[in-house]
This record gives sequence, C-alpha cells and structure tokens, in this order.
Amino acid sequence: MKITSLFFFLLTISIVVCSCSSQPKNNSTAHKVFFLKGSTNNKLEVLDWGGTGKPVLFLTGIGSTAHVFDDFAPKFTDNFHVYGLTRRGFGASEHTATGYNTKTLMEDLVAILDSLRIDKVILIGHSISGAEVSKFASTHPDRVEKIIYMEGAYDYSFLDTNQMANYQKSTPEYTKADLSSADHVNEHSKKICGYLVSSDELKQIMIFSKDGTYLKDVTPDSIFTTMFKNLEHPDYAHIQCPALAIFATHQTITKFIPFYSSCDSTHKKMLDTYFAWFNRFDNIEMARFKNELPGGTVKIIPDGLHYVFISNPEETEKMIRDFL
Repeated sequence: MKITSLFFFLLTISIVVCSCSSQPKNNSTAHKVFFLKGSTNNKLEVLDWGGTGKPVLFLTGIGSTAHVFDDFAPKFTDNFHVYGLTRRGFGASEHTATGYNTKTLMEDLVAILDSLRIDKVILIGHSISGAEVSKFASTHPDRVEKIIYMEGAYDYSFLDTNQMANYQKSTPEYTKADLSSADHVNEHSKKICGYLVSSDELKQIMIFSKDGTYLKDVTPDSIFTTMFKNLEHPDYAHIQCPALAIFATHQTITKFIPFYSSCDSTHKKMLDTYFAWFNRFDNIEMARFKNELPGGTVKIIPDGLHYVFISNPEETEKMIRDFL
C-alpha cells in the first residue's frame, strides 16, 4: 500500500516530524467556519477564531487545512482578530482544475481579504505557504503590516528530489491493518514521525468508509505535484514590511527521523546522506533570507521540527509575540 498523499508529500520534504506524544486537543468549537470566493470565483474555507485588534491570517503548509492551527491560533485572540485559510484544492475548499501556481494562490488571498474588508493584514505562513506570503508582501506592500514565516522561508523549488526519494524508500509503508481506521493511520504516522494530527484535521484531509477504513485522501496527488511544479522563487528583495523567519535546526538524526534506529544498515546510510543534505539546504535557505532581506529577523529553535507550532508551541508563540 502506498503512503497516502498527505504523509507522502510532507514526509518526502523531510518534515512532519513533530514531537507530540499524545492526541492533540480538538478545538473545533473555538472557531467559526464560513466560505468566501477566491480569485476565480472558487469556494474557499475560512476559519475565524475571533478576538479583537489587528487582523492576523494563518496560512498552511501543503497537505494541511486551516484546522491544523486549532490549538495554536487561538493563543493570539487576546490582542488580534485571528483567521485561517484553507487554500484551494485542500480540505473543504473547492478543488479547481487550475490555479495551483503561486500567483493565483496569492490572488486568492487578495480576494479573501477584500471580502473580509481587511485593508492591511499580518500574515503567518507555515512551510510552503511562505511562497504565497512572499508573493503577497512583495506585490502588495501597502496591504501588509508584518509577515511571519514558520519554517516557511525556503525556496522549495530547490529541493533535491533524489534525496527526497531516498527518504521515501527508507520510510515504513502503511499496511492494510494500518489503514483499517483513523486511529491506526494516526498511530502508524506517529511511529514514522512522532506526529499525530487532531481528529478534526484528520476528517478534513482523509476519507474513511462507514466501517472506518481509510479510502483515499481528500486531495488527489495531481494537485500536490502541480503546486510543486509551479512554485516561484521568493522575492525577498521587494518585501518592505517587517519580517520574521523562524527556522528549526536539525542536530539529532533520531529526533529528526524517529524510525532511523529501526532501519537496516543500507537505509541508515541513505538517511545519513539525506540528513546531511537537508542540513545544508537549511543553512543555504537561512543565508538566502538574511542576505536578500537584511532587515528581516531570524529566530532559531535548536533541534526543532518542521511543525514548530505543534512541537515547540511555547517557544514559537513567544517569538511571534515578541516580534508583533
């Protein structure tokens, strides 16, 4: 059985390796859900956690929906009005035939902000949404208060597909038993990466039969592939607003790749090479951000993980609050 799209794409860019050891809380009652039109009249899901103050909009990594922020976004409602957006093609947002390029995804943001009557926004983007954050900030500088990259200040178009393939080859596959229920899917993912998604997020990204067996992902593989093919290089040079980039550094391979110890010697060698490559990639992208956006702020979470708002929520929250 192939790995499902969510975990395949997140794992192959190294990165769903959060340190959660228990099922995250489900705070679905803490938000309102409604739908607005995107740039091509497409239906987009918006979450509203409430709060008063300047508007903040959370953007997700690939494979996730805005529900992934249910435990983190409400932390900021004391001083801000907090929203989240599920991009086209994912979760309950419309699966359009086209529009999975950085420019159109950025134009979706413009349409949503117009509908919400938000003139100026604080954008907080996780992972691949950093491309949309950069595009929006460089194209519409008058509409951005501040921007924050949570493990998102990367040029993902430079990812080494050979190294990602080596990682995938070393990753334990899902068995029929693993796919027999949502809980078993989650437990297997935990063995691979130490990560459990909330029950609410799981319902947004996967489809299960009446008896609970996994059937398929909500988002087809083709959308993931198209998004990666159409990524733009971040235009840091034209970003005028204050910017914060939070990077997780990777120092311990057994924390970065929890299943490493259970691999045979051949796969361990492949993962050693992958680990070294990813650390080089990390350093290159951090240097790119510093060089091309010298006024930007860089914060590091040592031995942190890609989903820093889940694995290191207190540190991440403090970094964001200090910056805002």
